[in-house]
Amino acid sequence: MRKRKFTFFDGFMTVITVGIALAVLFGIWAGKVDPLENPYYAFFGLAFPFLLVGYLVVFIYWISRKKWFFILPLLIILGYGYVPMQDSFGFWGEQGEAQKSDPAHLRVMTYNVHGFSAYGEKISEETLKQFFSLLQTNQPDIVCFQEYYTRNEGTYDTLDSLKAVLNTPYVYFEPTMSSGRHLSGLAIFSKFPIINTGIIEFYKSRGNSSIYADLKVDDKILRVYNVHLQSISFNREDYDYIDQVSVDMDQAQIDPAKRILRMLKIAFEKRSKQVAVMKAHMRESNIPYIIAGDFNDTPASYAVQQLTDSLNNAFEKKGWGLGRTYNGKFPNFQIDYIASTTDLEVQNYLIIKEKLSDHFPVRADFSWKSDLK
Repeated sequence: MRKRKFTFFDGFMTVITVGIALAVLFGIWAGKVDPLENPYYAFFGLAFPFLLVGYLVVFIYWISRKKWFFILPLLIILGYGYVPMQDSFGFWGEQGEAQKSDPAHLRVMTYNVHGFSAYGEKISEETLKQFFSLLQTNQPDIVCFQEYYTRNEGTYDTLDSLKAVLNTPYVYFEPTMSSGRHLSGLAIFSKFPIINTGIIEFYKSRGNSSIYADLKVDDKILRVYNVHLQSISFNREDYDYIDQVSVDMDQAQIDPAKRILRMLKIAFEKRSKQVAVMKAHMRESNIPYIIAGDFNDTPASYAVQQLTDSLNNAFEKKGWGLGRTYNGKFPNFQIDYIASTTDLEVQNYLIIKEKLSDHFPVRADFSWKSDLK
């Protein structure tokens, strides 16, 4: 059989392949390199889902050309970056049903409810009813809310309403912002008794923090962390710019581009500090725990890789596809997560594609390992 000739297009694809391979490697390292030491890898971590698509295209191309000289290095990179790749793209999808398959399973949900309002809109009774209906249908045992909103009295006193809707008599709510009767922050709703609570404050962070609650689940104690890490804090003008950006950039486009890159860098660095605080607290825990929340970063990022290291990442175990959890414009990837210590096993995972908030709710069912005493 005649060897295939190395064409001009093969040469072009060689350059593309080298570029994508290097970018993927940098994306893999993003989960290992602290942005406080080198923030540039973090940008590759942010772009990692896109890089994976490019990686797949060049991989298929070289297979079709039967050029094993290129295929082997790509396979080596695949093996080296297996964890962030699997965290970014799920293969083992198991969604589960609205009703739990086993009453003994623990159903955990994380949901950034954006103050129980659609993005850019005010809270309304109709929207609130839709939120309640979604939650009632899925019947989680434990819910971690970020940007949770309630009023001290009246129609939008969501605390008592949700306790009834979810049948969760036990609540830990920690306001991060308040104004008169209006309160917003982090909340954990539970069907199991709460025996201990605490807040983990992040230094110089407005609106971002973590809370935890220790639950009495039958004869076991389970800690639940509810986390809301630093967001990029884009305003509407930034999103408008992203929509309109072109390849041929003039000075009017360069200035907002610099601003966006600077904001991304600041967010990477702030999340790094917050992750250090979280990891220190988690290391001290001598009981099984689940960590859930809005991490505001992609699966290959330093924040996510560090916080879920050695844990059962629910998406990795039972997710499917790219797992988009953000309903806004950017970063419209997976930024909400649920993970557990290895005392628990993930049974299924589901992103509920209801466009009520700027985030989709995420739920996962867990079971205790049978050998756990």
